[in-house]
Amino acid sequence: MMKIEKMLSKTQLTFTIIQSQIGVGLLSLPYVVHKHAKHDGWISGLVAGLGVFFLVFIMWLLGKRFPNDTIYDYSSKIVGKYIGNFISFLYVLFFFIVTIFVVILAISVLKKWILTFTPPYVLILFIVGIGMYLAKENLKVIGRFFNFACVLIVVLIFLEFCSYKYVNYKYLFPIGQTGAKNILLGAHDTLVSMLGFEFLLVLFPFVKGNPKSILKCSTLAISFVTLLYTFFLITSYMSFSSAEIEIVPEPILYLLKALSFQVVERLDLIFLSIWVVPILTSVVTYLYLSSFGISRILKLKNHNKTTIMIGILISAICFFVPQDETFLSNFGTYVSYTSYLFIFIIPLILLIISILRKRKEIGNPYEV
Repeated sequence: MMKIEKMLSKTQLTFTIIQSQIGVGLLSLPYVVHKHAKHDGWISGLVAGLGVFFLVFIMWLLGKRFPNDTIYDYSSKIVGKYIGNFISFLYVLFFFIVTIFVVILAISVLKKWILTFTPPYVLILFIVGIGMYLAKENLKVIGRFFNFACVLIVVLIFLEFCSYKYVNYKYLFPIGQTGAKNILLGAHDTLVSMLGFEFLLVLFPFVKGNPKSILKCSTLAISFVTLLYTFFLITSYMSFSSAEIEIVPEPILYLLKALSFQVVERLDLIFLSIWVVPILTSVVTYLYLSSFGISRILKLKNHNKTTIMIGILISAICFFVPQDETFLSNFGTYVSYTSYLFIFIIPLILLIISILRKRKEIGNPYEV
């Protein structure tokens, strides 16, 4: 069990989940969701938030039954050593693949908007290098950085509010015209952009708080991210007509690019410069999850060496991964549908089996 001074406080848990969820996918989210839900995409954001809460609740029920273990530990206790290790390996592989996707997606956006002539390998080394530097630390250190990084979200919200001088609320009407099916399809796109909440599968035993307080903090984090995403969706849909948003792949940045003031120009570059921090927190999250998982499977004392090993491997793979839009789209589709196996199906199956087999442990994650 981790020493108590290296555990997360409830406040740090909240901000860690927030930063884990917010990532580079938000920049193109209004465009992606609009393909299905049109200007009802903001409703999709709210529906996705409810879906995330349901998934987190399943993870919380699992954590409550095994308050001193991560998913890498209790999966073996529920289904046996060999199947449990196989499940742990699948999670490590999934987190590894998501890390690669986040890195190449971030590079694609950065090269398109602010670092056009910078070689891709420089950006790869920068993003993965900083990710390795933070991910090799304990959760307390990571939580403190995520806590600090959340301050920047206020700046991003302020920059987005600057565009409200030119919005047209009539673009949001009529509400619900696209139908429930398309709204649900849009909710799928939004939910995938909110990935990161599965961090709770590992965070649970490292929080100084009882299960009820962990659920409250998780709910608060999910609610904030849901409202934040809905805010960005509504802002984009009030700023662009349906015809316009269909040809604008990053509506949030294009919206800010059109604004200028006497003292400040190119708000989109300021926004994106700050947005690099949430990109890095996403990389740190998934790099930590994969390296921590390997250290648990191999029974290592810490995950320092595995973080460096995985970071080097990710960098090497990213050097040769195509950067074109078609590949990124196909890669994103693969990640989005595969993610349901790890955020819903496997946790639900483990929960059901643990109940049927009456597998449960007594203990409080905050007691050492």
